[in-house]
Amino acid sequence: MPTRINAKSKEVLLISDTHIPYSHPDYIKFLTAIKKKHKPEVVIHGGDELDYAAISFHDQDQELLSAGDELDRSIIELQEGLHKLFKKVDLLESNHGSLVYRKMKHHGIAIRHLKTLQELYETPLWNWHHDILLDTNMGESYICHGKTSAYGKLCKEMMCNAIQFHFHGKSEITFHRSATGTRYNMYCGCLVDEDSLAMAYGRNNLPKPIMSVGRIDKNGMPHIVRMNLNSKGRWNGKL
Repeated sequence: MPTRINAKSKEVLLISDTHIPYSHPDYIKFLTAIKKKHKPEVVIHGGDELDYAAISFHDQDQELLSAGDELDRSIIELQEGLHKLFKKVDLLESNHGSLVYRKMKHHGIAIRHLKTLQELYETPLWNWHHDILLDTNMGESYICHGKTSAYGKLCKEMMCNAIQFHFHGKSEITFHRSATGTRYNMYCGCLVDEDSLAMAYGRNNLPKPIMSVGRIDKNGMPHIVRMNLNSKGRWNGKL
C-alpha cells in the first residue's frame, strides 16, 4: 500500500531526478530560491537522487568517474547541497536509486549486507517509499517515480490525481474531467546536467530534458516551476 502523507493546507515541493553528481550546476541555487519564496512544509523527491552511472547495467563511458569516486563525490555534494537545504525529505524508490540493490541481487549477494540509504547518505530524516498517496485540499494525489508517459493514463487508472517523475522531457499538468469529477496528471521534469557524459544516452532523443520542479500550493492546486535558462544553459536567477 502507498505511504499516506497529510498535505492538506500545506505547501508541497516536488523535486525531480537530480542524478547527483551529474545535476544541473545551478540546481541548488534554484531550489534555494524556491524554498525562500514558497516555504515548503512537505518535500518529496521523486527518485533518481543519485545517478550511479559507474554501476549501471548499460554500457559505460570510460571517461566517467569510477564507482568509488562517483559515490564519494555524490555523498559530498548531497551533504553540502540537498541535505543541507532540506533535512526532512520523503523519497521514492527509482531505477537509478535502486541500482546497488539490483546489482547485488543480480550477482546473488544477500541484501542484508547492504547499508540502508539513510546510513550511506547520512540523511537520518530522509525516508524512502515505493509510492505515496498525498492528501491535499483537492483530494488524493498518487505519486510514483514513473509508470507511464501516456497522456492522462495514470490519473484515470488510479481514479485520483497522479504525479510522476522519471521522464526527463515531460514537464506538464493536464486536467481530465468526467462525470465523477476533475483530476490532474502531472510530470515534473528534471534537474540533470544534459551536457554531462552520464546523460549522453539521451542526446539522440527528440524530447530533451526540461529543467523544472513541481509544487502544490496550500489549496491543493498543482504548479510547474521552470528553471529559466539563458543562452549558455545556466539559470537566469528568476522564478
